[in-house]
Amino acid sequence: MKPGLTLKIEDVAGSIGRVVLDEYGREVGILVSVSADAEGNVEFVEVKYEDLGLEKVEGERVRIIDGKLTVIPEWKFEAIKLIDSLDRTYKRKKGVEEMLSKGDIPAEVLRELERKLSEQIKKLKIKAKEVEAAIKKRIEKIDNENLHVARAMAILQMTYFSGEVGERQFETGMSHLRKLKDALVKEKTEAKEILDKLTKTLELASGAKIHKPVEQEKKQEPTATIPDAFTVKVVDG
Repeated sequence: MKPGLTLKIEDVAGSIGRVVLDEYGREVGILVSVSADAEGNVEFVEVKYEDLGLEKVEGERVRIIDGKLTVIPEWKFEAIKLIDSLDRTYKRKKGVEEMLSKGDIPAEVLRELERKLSEQIKKLKIKAKEVEAAIKKRIEKIDNENLHVARAMAILQMTYFSGEVGERQFETGMSHLRKLKDALVKEKTEAKEILDKLTKTLELASGAKIHKPVEQEKKQEPTATIPDAFTVKVVDG
């Protein structure tokens, strides 16, 4: 998923009244309205969440996957957009530094570009702290939700084995719980991968070196050679 990709209203209008999913296959609500600009680009959609109210979702976070309207989680959308901006700005700054070393373009022109790019990176790094915190908070919430699902599974199995819940109801309930569990595992895996990518991109943008594993560092350390034996020559006075 690349940032900046916006759907047209004709792509989305046919989904009004239908179920909206997230990227992990979970139903998040019903699409009830679409807003678009004069060029037909979707600005935002309104999703009804379980009769509890409406939530506005930015057009950039909306996709059609396998024919179904899909909403990109906010934490993921913000993280990918930030990683793309950081990577792009870092590469531009490296390009300016390369041009400075060649001396083909006046230094005062390149110094101004370098200063602006450095300021952009500084702002993006501040934003990165917010995004990083949001991802970690989401991972913590997923862990709590996983525990909730595990407890629900345990209770459902207990009441089934005790004869209080029939087999058909048990299978139906377990099917929903397994689907929810699988979605949580998939989302957590992706969140950790994106968090790791964000960390590495920040290291590059900061000019920091990515440390190699300790095992590799040890292999590269020079080792002293100790001779098995040595000879002492005595010179007569």
